[in-house]
Amino acid sequence: MTIRLRMTLLYSGILSITLLLFGIVLYVFLKFYIFSDLKNTLKEQTDVLQRNVQSQLELYPMGWNLLIQLDDFDSVQSGMYLQITNLVSGYKIKSANLRNVQLPFSTNAPLMLNGELVGVLQSAYNTSVISMFFSILRLVLLILSLIVIFIATYMGWLLSKKALKPVYSLISATEQIRNSEDFGNRIQHNGTQDEIGLLSKTINGMLKRIQSIYGELDNSYSSQRRFVADTSHELRTPLTTITGNAEFLKKIWTSLDNHPSRLPEEEEIRVSVEALNDITDEATRMGRLVNDLLALARADAGFRMKSEVVELKSIVDSVVRKAQLIPKVAELKTEGLDVLENTNVLGDKDYLQELLFIFIDNAFKFTAEGYVEINALRDKDKVGLTIRDTGIGMDPNELPHIFDRFYRADSSRGKTPGTGLGLSIAKWILEEHKGTVDVISGRGKGTSFLIWLPVYNISNVEAQ
Repeated sequence: MTIRLRMTLLYSGILSITLLLFGIVLYVFLKFYIFSDLKNTLKEQTDVLQRNVQSQLELYPMGWNLLIQLDDFDSVQSGMYLQITNLVSGYKIKSANLRNVQLPFSTNAPLMLNGELVGVLQSAYNTSVISMFFSILRLVLLILSLIVIFIATYMGWLLSKKALKPVYSLISATEQIRNSEDFGNRIQHNGTQDEIGLLSKTINGMLKRIQSIYGELDNSYSSQRRFVADTSHELRTPLTTITGNAEFLKKIWTSLDNHPSRLPEEEEIRVSVEALNDITDEATRMGRLVNDLLALARADAGFRMKSEVVELKSIVDSVVRKAQLIPKVAELKTEGLDVLENTNVLGDKDYLQELLFIFIDNAFKFTAEGYVEINALRDKDKVGLTIRDTGIGMDPNELPHIFDRFYRADSSRGKTPGTGLGLSIAKWILEEHKGTVDVISGRGKGTSFLIWLPVYNISNVEAQ
């Protein structure tokens, strides 16, 4: 059953009950009022007539008799029916309009003489006209009620269609959105901000949320596909190199097995060593890639790093010492690290070292000449570490993507070894330590990373 039909039936039912109650109340009230008024009028007129009743003694052959009569009474004009019963003689005197009809005996108007009951005056009205009126009234109320209910039902059916027109428009709009599967469409409601307007606004908000979720899922799916494709590509190259060199070594040593008396030539030994070096390098590269992928997998799985109070100065000194051992051409400079004295942060020591080492190693990779500088600064409850280089730099439009997985700037693709995962891992470590990073770079102008970490202050912690 549609809402339109339910609304029409509901309104028609309410109207029918209302008309039924109204008709019953009206009928009962009129009947009670008219008959009560008729009884009162009849009683008043009977009381007046009772006072005008005349009685006298008459002599009959059989003896004396009491004569009771009513003088000057016009039954036609009054519309009353009168009957006097003489209790002495047993005779009944009736008004002309009664004719042969006798009223049932009752003592509603006794006639007294010298304190004794001598007769009874009975009066009545003809209620056939009134009864006919009420019969017609019942029929009229019934017919009018049926007509009104029919008209109201028909008008309710038409008006409910008009009232539900915005709902039908809403249904049509949502069906179009469902069929088109384009959640960018919105429901256009130009009417007043009533319940339909509120519903349209709510559905539009829901569509916006669904569109946002679908967009996030699509981006996530695209990122996942790109991640799998890039991972496959990065793993395929070292696997191909390892497989090729292994096959090459297999051929060399198989030929020696077939000729046990033949000693390997100097060239074969040299080539074999080179192949083994290639295998070692590619295996190391694969191990580094797998470790990076493991770190990112932990990040995606919600891995929480251990959190403890660590001294930042010792961490930076350790990273600077290890950075001296990195194969490089650029010079390593440090400046202003004294501000890190007695500066503590809350976090994981190993991951913080890895964070700084990623930025420093990245700076050396892309700095063919010049220097890489590390300095520190303090700003209230934050401590900053700057890693600046004089390398090849990047275009400003590349900066929003440098923390994406496997992303490598166009200027470095194919020239500098790497997997493009280092900065993604650095970003995850930084987020886990509630830190931020600012990047400034320009093509041929070098790159500067400014890392901010919150300072651990025991007084602030106790205050919280």
